[in-house]
Amino acid sequence: MLARFRRWLLSGMAAGALALPLLGQGPEVTAFAGRVRDEQGQPLVGATVMFRGLDFDVNRQTQTDKDGRFYYGGFRVGRYQVSVLRGGEVLWSFAVSVPPFREVTELEIDLKKLREAAEQMTRLDPELERQRQEELERRQHEDNLKAHLNRGSRHLNQGRPEEAVAEFQAALALEPKRGATHGLLAAAVAAAGRDDEAIEHYRRALEVEPQEAAHHNNLGTVLARQGKLEEALSHFEKAAQLDPERASTYQFNRGAALLNAGRPAEALPVLRQATRTDPTLAVAHYFLGLALVRSTPRLSGAPAAERVEPPPGAVEAFQHYLQLAPEGEYAPPARDYLKRLGALPPESVLPTIPLPEIRP
Repeated sequence: MLARFRRWLLSGMAAGALALPLLGQGPEVTAFAGRVRDEQGQPLVGATVMFRGLDFDVNRQTQTDKDGRFYYGGFRVGRYQVSVLRGGEVLWSFAVSVPPFREVTELEIDLKKLREAAEQMTRLDPELERQRQEELERRQHEDNLKAHLNRGSRHLNQGRPEEAVAEFQAALALEPKRGATHGLLAAAVAAAGRDDEAIEHYRRALEVEPQEAAHHNNLGTVLARQGKLEEALSHFEKAAQLDPERASTYQFNRGAALLNAGRPAEALPVLRQATRTDPTLAVAHYFLGLALVRSTPRLSGAPAAERVEPPPGAVEAFQHYLQLAPEGEYAPPARDYLKRLGALPPESVLPTIPLPEIRP
């Protein structure tokens, strides 16, 4: 019965929950404080209280203490969706409007009283109950989906890919045709070293969102890692067409993939285009210099470590990189190339160029 009636009685149950806004200006920040009681009227310990902004992008959460109380400050004045969760299940959810001049919004959330009031309203107006129940289920679905996505993203960002996979799979169970979730799951399984699964989910993401440049770029990254170069190159090119503002990044990825495949001459025009599209993309300048070095034939019969003439433009490319990123990841090898004045290092120390990390 509790699952049927949760969350929809919004007025009168939470102190100050639906106050009308006042005219004038009040404090720019406010706080939420209150207590949660369970179906037996006892403090609900360890419950998650989630605050989602309805007027701006805010997602925060806190836990109830041993007395069922919670406090969270630093909120802007506006409207919020407040949800109570336990074990990943949404117990109740309601809208709260915080007006100016209110420093603290007190919320007394008594699940038993809310359920009883919901049952009373059902007897009075079955159609109203049906509409509110539909809204309750919609919000519960949305809150559960967002909770899985938030937890999965946190696991992925903190280096726990397997935990992220479980959360994103749970999110997909709620919305199987959500392209962005397929993309997140693909990033997680790729981080766990399962490239075949990542490719499958990136392809599913593109079935739903064929115009999303990030899916093309990330699929290209995994394909290049598997040696499927031609298909990877086509996805990098498509990403650049779809997202001109980030075209330099996708062009660089295409050039890096060609260079890793031992095709420096083909990488050169692509990397040059990346540096022209965004002259501040430091890494593209370094790899342009590296492509110039690798595309220059060794002197006939010369030992591998012997100096060669500096390829035109290579010194300038390495210098440009160091100007933009003097402490960057590739600063030491860039300085080494400059010291050699264009001499190729032995093949054994030629670096393999990693493609950028997949971005969720």
